[in-house]
Amino acid sequence: MQRSFWEPRPDNDAANQRVPSGADLAYFRAHSTMPYKDQVTGAFTGTTDEIIQWAAYKHRLEPDLLRAVAAVESWWRMSTTDQNGDSFGLFQIRSPYNCCTSLAANDTAFNADYYGAIIRSYYDGRQGWLNTVSGNGARYRAGDLWGSVGAWFSGRWHDPAGERYVAKVKQYLCERVWRQPGF
Repeated sequence: MQRSFWEPRPDNDAANQRVPSGADLAYFRAHSTMPYKDQVTGAFTGTTDEIIQWAAYKHRLEPDLLRAVAAVESWWRMSTTDQNGDSFGLFQIRSPYNCCTSLAANDTAFNADYYGAIIRSYYDGRQGWLNTVSGNGARYRAGDLWGSVGAWFSGRWHDPAGERYVAKVKQYLCERVWRQPGF
């Protein structure tokens, strides 16, 4: 990980310095169905970019991929919520499908750690329920990174909505929008 004082989102500072308490993590683990919930700690503080890098390396993902996804989801703003008010933070952790949105809304490292763990679980083939839902464009399988990224958005495997989302992530990745003027 490359330490940096670069912070394009100073408004994230409070959330960037927050770390879940033991009680928060115990509640999360007791109520989450995520396969890798025991690996999610949110135990890191730093700039928004450092937190993104930390989560990426922790879950064996490319930092630029997480940078691009966070740009698509929230333009790297922890204060972001979706139009219905049920998705929160950097990676838009959604309350109907994920536990403990107060942590996701108020703790940047928890938000990024959670996202990294979910993508890793998709990629590792730990989300077999994806083969039980209708609307998939392909059969769910391990080892498909872009399928994993698309499933985060759409809840389906290679469906049209997920494919459009992946195209936008790839565009932001190619453009490195987080390094462009005005970001």
